[in-house]
This record gives sequence, structure tokens and C-alpha cells, in this order.
Amino acid sequence: MAFPAFPARGAHVVLRDSEGAQKVFFLGANCQDLRMGKYPAIPLDTVLATPYGAILRREANGKWQRHRHSSGEADTADAEVQENNQHLAQDNSAQSLTPSDVRDLKKTCSGDAVVEALASNSATFASKTKFAKEKYLKKKAQKHVQQVTFLRPSAMELCETYYKASRSKVCGLRYDYLSSILCQADVRSGGRYLVLDCAAGLVTGAMAQQLAGVGQVFRVFKGGFPEKGFFELDLSEAEKAAVRPIAVEALSSHEPFSTEWLRPASNAEAEEPVAAGRAEARATRARQRKADFESLEAQPVHGLLIVAGEDELDLAMEVLEVCLPRLSPGGRAVLFGQHMQPMAALQGQWRASGGFVDVRLMQLFTREFQVLPARTHPFMVSESQLCEGFILCASKVDNTGPEEPPAKRVCS
Repeated sequence: MAFPAFPARGAHVVLRDSEGAQKVFFLGANCQDLRMGKYPAIPLDTVLATPYGAILRREANGKWQRHRHSSGEADTADAEVQENNQHLAQDNSAQSLTPSDVRDLKKTCSGDAVVEALASNSATFASKTKFAKEKYLKKKAQKHVQQVTFLRPSAMELCETYYKASRSKVCGLRYDYLSSILCQADVRSGGRYLVLDCAAGLVTGAMAQQLAGVGQVFRVFKGGFPEKGFFELDLSEAEKAAVRPIAVEALSSHEPFSTEWLRPASNAEAEEPVAAGRAEARATRARQRKADFESLEAQPVHGLLIVAGEDELDLAMEVLEVCLPRLSPGGRAVLFGQHMQPMAALQGQWRASGGFVDVRLMQLFTREFQVLPARTHPFMVSESQLCEGFILCASKVDNTGPEEPPAKRVCS
């Protein structure tokens, strides 16, 4: 599948500012410009002419223009590596410009000019090492230079965007956890999967991308389900068609076709004048739901994925109870939760039941490092927590055993 190089009308784009904040925008018909934080508005014509991965910077004339990426090359000379800044005082007295002076500069100069003025008026800048100078300029540019980076709305970028802005919307799901869940569940093209996705639809959308239009994803829900992240992935029509909603009430009922979700529209509703135009749409929707449910019941699924937060713990247990019997032997069950106690208790139950093998409870550890000669160390300030949530995974086995053969009759 060839991805477009430029954003287009009807698509989504992720913008990242100089300080690392991210936001998702929908380029709909009524969209005229994009507003990122306290930055001035970015005209839509400029957005549509900027490819993914490019940087726009606001110049002194007030216009947003394309900016070249910095090389980011570090000095590898031995003499430079051995230098340090231990003789420099850290008492905030090196800068001669006052905050009011900086505000006046920002009214008349571009962000680059402000950074140059700060560097030239610093009493210790000239005596810093080359690496320290680059670090100083980069830090000041993040604060005073107005620029945005255009990013494609991939599963990773959307996961990071939601994680930074509102972790509760995605159940605290980090991008490394999302990739691990897809790997542990063996999500692949042609597979059939049941999923409870309380993470704004990101898990369902990532699964649909993995299937590439070949296979089925039955999304279990109760009452409703968030799907903002699902639509922001800009999936193709074939990828969207692979996802089918299934109500929990139909899965847990002994007579699923008598439930409200699968019940067809009554004749009285169809005969009403107001509802006459909607009767055909309701009938089509009812037929589609029936076909999806029959397709799910026709054969077991290859994987069961449950991603739920604190408030959806009861729903997760209900879905697990009604969906595990529909998991085929050898199929993978993968659960993500933010608390260890219920996951550890479920791990013990699965191990004692004899119906699962390879039962593992995992917690991922992620930390970003700076990798430079003689200066390799983890970042001191990290926006994300080192450990976030737990993954419980296992493979289902058929422990019913074969029927015992009849005893042989011995003739004397």
C-alpha cells in the first residue's frame, strides 16, 4: 500500500511543536487553518503543500515557511570529548538580558534572532564546549522558536499523542505496549480476532492495518465504544470493512437473536410515515449484524485481545468469560491492564486450570538514552513513566482429552 506524501482534504495530520507537544487535526471541508497552542494560525494552503516529516517555522515576516532539518552532528574529536563545564558557575547570573528585554525582542525579531541574542549576551557561552553550545542553542530554540513538524497519523504517533495529552483515554497504553500486544496475539493477515478495545479504537485500528483487508476483527462493545483514534488512522475502505462490531449482550445470551441488538425492526415501526425512509436502512443494518454474528459463531477465532482501564475492569471480566469459549485451541489470549493484582490472580487461575500453556505476565521497561561519545546516559527528564501497565498472555489448549477406546475382549 502506497501512503500519500502530502496531507489532503478529509485526512488527518499530527503536529508536533518545538517543545514536543503533539495534537491531531482533521482537514475537513470547514477547516481553514490550524492552531497549535499559542502559535499563530497556520493557513490550510500551507499545510496541504507541506509533506509529512517536514518542518514549518514562523519567520520574522509572520509567514510559515519550510525549514531544513538540522544535521545534529556531534563533535567526535578526542580533545573535545574530554572537555567539561565543571568550572562554569550555575547561579543563573551569566545572562545579561532580562525577561522584559527578551519579550521586547520577540515582538520585533524572529525566534532565531532571539536565540542568537541570548547566546551573544551570555557571559559563559563562549567558554562552553561545542556539545554544550549545541545543547544550549537547542534548549533556547525549543522555548523561543515557533515551529511545527508534520507527522503521519500512524498508530505510534497517535499513541504517543494521546499518551501525552490524556493517558486515561487510551488506558495508559504506550506505543511499546501496543506493539507487544499485537505481537503476542500474533495478529496477521487472514486471521480472525475478538477484541475489547477501550483505548479510543487505537488497538482495533492497528489490528485492521495488520490484516490489510484480509481477515476479520470482531470488536466487542457494551453500550458504545470510543472510535476517535480508529478514524484518525485514515484506514482504507478494505481495512475498515474488516472490523465488525459485536454486542456483549448477544454473546452472553442463550437466545442471541432475541436480543435488542440483533432483533429486526418491527412492522409497526416500518409502517410509520416518519420512519418509512429509515426502514430500509434499519433492515440493512439488521441483516449485516446477523451476518457478522453468524460469521463469528461459524468457527473459533485465532486470538482474543482485551485492553481496558480501571473503570472497565468488570466489563473486561465479562468479555473474557463469554469470549474464551470462542477461542480456538492454540489461539492466543492477550490482556492489558494497569494494575498487577487482578492480572496476577488471573494468571494463577489459568495456570491451575490446565487449559492454558505459556502463561506469562509481563511489564515493559522503556527509557530513552542519549548516545554520544563519552556522553552516553539516560535522559534525566522523562515525560513517560518507566513502567506502565501489565500484559498477560497465554495459549489455549484443548484439555478435554480423547475418548478412551473400548476395552478389548479376550477370547479364551
